[in-house]
Amino acid sequence: MYASCVGKRFQLEHCWVILRKEPKWQFERASQHQRSNKKQKSHVNASSTSSAPSIPDSVNLGEDNEPLIYQDRPIGQKAANERLKRKQGKDKVGETTVTNILQQFRDTLVEIEDQKKQDKKIMLEQQAMMIQQSQEKQELYRIEKEEQIMKMDISNLDPISAAYFQNRKLEIMQKRGFNY
Repeated sequence: MYASCVGKRFQLEHCWVILRKEPKWQFERASQHQRSNKKQKSHVNASSTSSAPSIPDSVNLGEDNEPLIYQDRPIGQKAANERLKRKQGKDKVGETTVTNILQQFRDTLVEIEDQKKQDKKIMLEQQAMMIQQSQEKQELYRIEKEEQIMKMDISNLDPISAAYFQNRKLEIMQKRGFNY
């Protein structure tokens, strides 16, 4: 039908296969169908003496057997913005909504700050515990070394080393509360 009207083959048939189910094109097809019905009625009233060939307004691509779904077209961007402006101008509910959202945002920020403080407190407690454990390990290591010095036999050492370890033993004994 397109080829007989225009004189060449329809080039975008692959696009039509995809887009024919979209609401916009169904609306277009429905409106063209209605226009063609109106024009057919007007042609019936016209004189039959005109011999000019009639060119149809719509192009049939072989899909007339599919049922048309009449849906309203989606609202456009400009119309949506105008509707929003009118709605905001009529009622002041939007202002209270903004203040509610701001209050919720502030409350959320306060909760986040409280959570940060709690996390920092827990982290400091963990660090203090780790420091305490490290100090305990160092103390155990010092005690083990002192015990090694206390158990050391200084009779086989040279006189200088023997004097050094004898003084260390005395220091250890004084730390533990023994006075000799």
